[in-house]
Amino acid sequence: MKKLLACSLLAALALASGCNKSQSSAASAGDDSDGSSKGDLIAKIDKHGDEIMASSTKGEAREWMKQPKHIFFKADPKVVAQFVEDFYQAGATQVYIADIEEEEGNQYGESLLIVLPTDPAARAKLFQVEARADTQFEDDPVTDQGQKYLYNGLD
Repeated sequence: MKKLLACSLLAALALASGCNKSQSSAASAGDDSDGSSKGDLIAKIDKHGDEIMASSTKGEAREWMKQPKHIFFKADPKVVAQFVEDFYQAGATQVYIADIEEEEGNQYGESLLIVLPTDPAARAKLFQVEARADTQFEDDPVTDQGQKYLYNGLD
């Protein structure tokens, strides 16, 4: 049941992200109706981030990745590890592997959750790293709207 709920939430986030992508294109063409949908997406990500932080389906990224049975479905572990280091060097307060599922003795990390600091300079650096992560992990680009977290799907 927990796995189904997690999959449903990820699907909802993916759909929201996909919808946001087409709206972002419209906004760049001069339509300003994108603001509320981006705000809704940020609110959903922050809510999901709060749920992750309260759950046991997360692990501090550096420590979690040291275990040989901690793997990813599709993401290259070396690429993920480099982004983890980049986020920490840019000022992230915490970086987690999240939405972890266990199957046949392996733990699969499905996302990267970055806890954002309040300092504007540090946030700006983190959003620069996030722009590269968005491209690498094929996520919709995000801008700083005061959110608590950055979230990258890894599958």
